[in-house]
Amino acid sequence: MYNFNENINRLNTNAVQTELIPLIYGRKDLMPFWIADMDIKTPDKITDAIALRLKHGIFGYTNWKNDNFYTPVKHWFSTRFNTNILKQDLSYAPSVLFTVTEAIRLLTNEGDGVILNTPAYNNFINLIQGNKRMIVESELFFDGYEYTVDFVQFEYLCQMPQNKLFLLCNPHNPTGKVYSEQEIEKIIEICKKYDVYIVADEIHMDFVRRGKHITLARYMHEYDQMIVTTCLGKTFNVSGIPHAYFITKDKFMMDAINTKILSVYGLGAVNLVALTVMKCAYMECADWVDAINEHIEHNMTLVEDYIADHLSDCLFFQKPDATFLAWIDFAKSGFSEIDVQDALQNVGKIATGIGNTYELSASTHFRFNVGCSEEKLLEGLERIKRSFDYLKAERLKEETEA
Repeated sequence: MYNFNENINRLNTNAVQTELIPLIYGRKDLMPFWIADMDIKTPDKITDAIALRLKHGIFGYTNWKNDNFYTPVKHWFSTRFNTNILKQDLSYAPSVLFTVTEAIRLLTNEGDGVILNTPAYNNFINLIQGNKRMIVESELFFDGYEYTVDFVQFEYLCQMPQNKLFLLCNPHNPTGKVYSEQEIEKIIEICKKYDVYIVADEIHMDFVRRGKHITLARYMHEYDQMIVTTCLGKTFNVSGIPHAYFITKDKFMMDAINTKILSVYGLGAVNLVALTVMKCAYMECADWVDAINEHIEHNMTLVEDYIADHLSDCLFFQKPDATFLAWIDFAKSGFSEIDVQDALQNVGKIATGIGNTYELSASTHFRFNVGCSEEKLLEGLERIKRSFDYLKAERLKEETEA
């Protein structure tokens, strides 16, 4: 029904995945698997809806406070996550990271701690540090099967008065962890006990393939010191159309963020194309989301099988429960991150997510985007193999010469 294996040339489209490679990696001839957008066309229904809106010919100031905004979001959360969202708890915002940043600024002071499950989305690390707050690591523990929260450590961190906020990414980037219902309830219980505010980024919520997405919005009647923010950028591959929305029962937070949007930053102009996308995507494209998840699961299986067949001596990979991002562990190879990234970039000529940007020290992982055609994916895997074959040959040469 849908062709997710079409190869699409994104050169000369101002795509970040290609345009910023020279800046980040120091060379421009790398195959991109690093940034978290997909090489998959947005659904035709959305493209057609945008085209129809553009034919109108007037793109003036646009209002979001109507059922063209509220109804699609309410419908999506009801049908996909079995959660009823009230209109008064829902607001438009310029972006997910804007909402996260403003919540941090409103709820903490410079020097205060923000609790973060690590490894963590690199922009969380950047914005916490950029706003002169302290990153307080609550490390996820991998037991060989899944990533889990160390709740003894988490509660210890929450009881410290300087740690006023927990920044949750669910589903988790980069590990692909889906927080279980029991984990969500335990997080809320601890945060409520110590009056720690929860800011939840649920941008990967539509890519859960095992388990189910438990939105924190479901629990806001039990604890109102929470805000959920998300958008359609990842799900429908429309990150180049800036928009977001947030959900909260905290009226102080609702009013404060909207005041910042309107009166401090002057960002009250709503993206009218985004509103068109939201209405079409959430009301008409659920089947496309189910199909893209089948494609991603297929690609994840290809990665798992390829590593088992060709790179099991160097790499460990287990399919994540969510996201289109593979978090690949090279610890068993014995090579340093510097050596691995040097080989990936200069031998394999492939750009992957650099592990230490998601952690606070040297990493034994790299992030690999599988949201692409099977042909591109297999070429990327061949380039990874070429990189590790080179590293192993160089090590053998050194050992022989010694």
